[in-house]
Amino acid sequence: MELIEIAQLVTGIATLIVASVLIWQMVLQKKTLDIAHRDADSSISLDAISHRANLNMWFSDKCDEEFIDKLNNGIDSLNNQEKEFITTWIMPSITILNTEYRLGRLDRSEFYYKASIRRFLRYKAFQEMFPTMPFMKTGTALHPELVALIKDVYEEVSGNKFELAT
Repeated sequence: MELIEIAQLVTGIATLIVASVLIWQMVLQKKTLDIAHRDADSSISLDAISHRANLNMWFSDKCDEEFIDKLNNGIDSLNNQEKEFITTWIMPSITILNTEYRLGRLDRSEFYYKASIRRFLRYKAFQEMFPTMPFMKTGTALHPELVALIKDVYEEVSGNKFELAT
């Protein structure tokens, strides 16, 4: 065997060793990234739950039997302050839901998102206000797939055709 052949053999073996080390590093990096992704998802989930819980506690403080009756009767039975309570609760709640959807929380589980939307639409007043809310205007930052879920749930719950506000 000549010297050049030995050099090529050594170079080939060295290349295989380096390639093997690089592949091993990529496998380790993938595992690290998977762990970081799970941690980030957990953090997002906890933040979303915390924010939603705070919003719900704030809203429940505003609710009494008379207010709930008004919500069941529709938007015309509410005064301006009560309409503001609804807007103040729904706007950040939808923002949180949209952020969760955009980030792919719970693999965009249709069940989770539809259940969350149903919660907003449980009262007649909410059903009447929802299509006119600023986040429902055409061209908003809401994820288009989330808008489709909102439309489906709205039509199912209210029995009305959903039209985007312009």
